[in-house]
Amino acid sequence: MFKAAVYLVHGLIFILVILIGIGPMFSIAAPDPDQTHGAWVSMIAIFNILVLVSAFVQLRIKKVWVFLISTIGLIALFILTLQYINPSVVGLF
Repeated sequence: MFKAAVYLVHGLIFILVILIGIGPMFSIAAPDPDQTHGAWVSMIAIFNILVLVSAFVQLRIKKVWVFLISTIGLIALFILTLQYINPSVVGLF
């Protein structure tokens, strides 16, 4: 049961990061000619690596309190990162 919970929660965080991260890249608004997506791609890649490492550690440690703290920490870190890259995204939360 713990293994399934780790897979489910980390999988959902992984998908959420990709969906929220890719969204502004495919906006219907007129693109800024000087805009590059390097910061977005870097954030998505780094954060998803953190999610994978967290899932691996959770499967090794198998402690519920560590699982809860790391999951809440990952979500908080993602929201903090979003506000510095694109301040308008914070209005969604």
